Amino acid sequence: MIALEFIKSELKNHNLELKPKNDGREGVDFFIENYQIYIQTLDLDTIKQSVKISKQDLGELKDNLFIALVLIIDREPRVVYLVPSKQLSQVDSNVFRENEVTLMPSLSNWEIRVSSNTIPKLAKYSLENMIKEL
Repeated sequence: MIALEFIKSELKNHNLELKPKNDGREGVDFFIENYQIYIQTLDLDTIKQSVKISKQDLGELKDNLFIALVLIIDREPRVVYLVPSKQLSQVDSNVFRENEVTLMPSLSNWEIRVSSNTIPKLAKYSLENMIKEL
């Protein structure tokens, strides 16, 4: 997973290490210090401008849970956003959206939208700006 190696490299530049969670799912569950990290990629080379994260997969939104969103541009990981999971529930945001599927709760998800309008709002979650939170 090229995104995983990119995150590790970026963290190493800040003297931090990404460690796999012993009982976690391969490729998505990690720790940085005492913070749980859920890794999600978004390939902007496709027409997709959002990523949906299953509520079932992510679990309960917690203070120590972050989504590491890796943007892929020109087939290369270019930037990492470290989004606190509790930010996903901010309903007044045009970046984060909750999609509740009442009849089939397993399909409910959190959506992160990426566009020229939302990139400035996501910038505060760039790895460089979030390092102080770790």
